[in-house]
Amino acid sequence: MSGLTATGGTAALAALLDNRDRFGKLLDKDFAAATGLLVRKLRNAGGQTCDDMIALRDAVGTEIFETELKKLSAHQARLLARRIDKAVDDFEVSTAGAAVAHIRKVMAGEPTVTEAAPADDTPDDTPPTDDDTPKNSYFGRKSFRAGN
Repeated sequence: MSGLTATGGTAALAALLDNRDRFGKLLDKDFAAATGLLVRKLRNAGGQTCDDMIALRDAVGTEIFETELKKLSAHQARLLARRIDKAVDDFEVSTAGAAVAHIRKVMAGEPTVTEAAPADDTPDDTPPTDDDTPKNSYFGRKSFRAGN
């Protein structure tokens, strides 16, 4: 049962890493696959921030992190993009490719569209008009108003 606990799993993984020469059947690709599984688990966990994702990328390396980032489904990519950038527009992350590109942009520290466009707080200089014409041109027709 100790193999199911967090420390048991950690100790087992550390023991495998310490005895790599003895267990020659475990190749580097096997350890990369296990690392990918752990990256997926951490990436999908709730509460992860942009700083957490950057630390994860730095810990496992860019190659493994990017490989796992490319495996994201469209739904998972949108969720991760919204998790690390709360102000992202739905249209900006509408596809998996767009969401992954946005994730990379946020993790690189580049300004996003929502950050780059300053809010326009200047009042509009056009005065309101007091026309009797409705906004929809069909309803403004005389025959429609008269009931003919």
